[in-house]
Amino acid sequence: MGTQLFQNILAQPSSLRAVADHHFGPGRNTLVRSGNLLRSSKRIVLTGMGASLSASIPLHYMLAGRGIDVATVETAELLYFLEAGLDRDTVVVLVSRSGESIEALKLLDLLDRRQCRTVGVTNVPGSTLAVRTTESILLNSPPDELVAVQTYTATAVTLALLGAACLDELNSAHSDWLSAIAVFSSWIEECVAASTTWQQFVNLTAPVYFLSRGPGLASVQEGILLMHETAKCPASGMSIPQFRHGLVEVTDERFRAVVLCTQPVTSEMDLQLASDLVRMGGHLRLIGPSTAKTQVEQLCPWPEAVPQPFVSIFETVPLQLLAYRTAEVRGVVPGTFRWSGAITSSESGFPGLDRT
Repeated sequence: MGTQLFQNILAQPSSLRAVADHHFGPGRNTLVRSGNLLRSSKRIVLTGMGASLSASIPLHYMLAGRGIDVATVETAELLYFLEAGLDRDTVVVLVSRSGESIEALKLLDLLDRRQCRTVGVTNVPGSTLAVRTTESILLNSPPDELVAVQTYTATAVTLALLGAACLDELNSAHSDWLSAIAVFSSWIEECVAASTTWQQFVNLTAPVYFLSRGPGLASVQEGILLMHETAKCPASGMSIPQFRHGLVEVTDERFRAVVLCTQPVTSEMDLQLASDLVRMGGHLRLIGPSTAKTQVEQLCPWPEAVPQPFVSIFETVPLQLLAYRTAEVRGVVPGTFRWSGAITSSESGFPGLDRT
């Protein structure tokens, strides 16, 4: 039934239970020690590449919202252009599902020289990242074939729990998690059913825009990545305020977008934007709660009372399915790579070119 990637999407409730059972069980001490390490530092840097970087964004907002000095930086940019502030007062949270990405390995050498303390977040015990960091947090997720599906949501959950550990709120996070997972399984089934009705939206040839704010920008970046990796299809995305500053001029009957309205503090403004774009002729879908006065179709029905620390995993599922359905329409086998590999082990060249 479906490709391996589709099966990975469906498997996320069970895979995330395994992730959380690990963190609230045998992995809890590591999580607590890592939280203490973050809390004891003057500044925190979150870093990763691709989906690992996207998954770090909600943690950034969680910590910064409590007044903690935190930055989120792509690993390659940190390595070559933004390394000057790295010192023994900095803790670097380095996220890599393989633990072997070339940028991460080169950054580890730099961090050793700068005497930075480190927290590694990876899905591979015994990987270079797991062995060489001060603390090593294991995702404990079943692996994906190529595209990060289960491992992406596993990373998002793990980093949310790391933030809770840093803020000494693991007990309340456990309660939030139990509330979230209780509705997650049935909700994925609802999303799959909804995705069979998307043909008109998917058939539009214009690149899809993903628009959101705050922690929702993680899903914007992940949506862009999924469309490129899974469907081999261009996509764009940015914050809603940035889009309103001039980029909105692209909107006409050829425009399509997914607006994520999941942040309570800005939801009214975000719903208004979606309505305005429809009035301009655009083709819109929402992710998040809607209202009776908003005449914009939801991509999937949104469950009630999703705990805010775990909103990102709910946002991600419709984006995974949108990329999958787009691949089907385009005749692309979802989850296969043409040029890159499962692990980026070189900073130049592409494995696919060697096969041509």
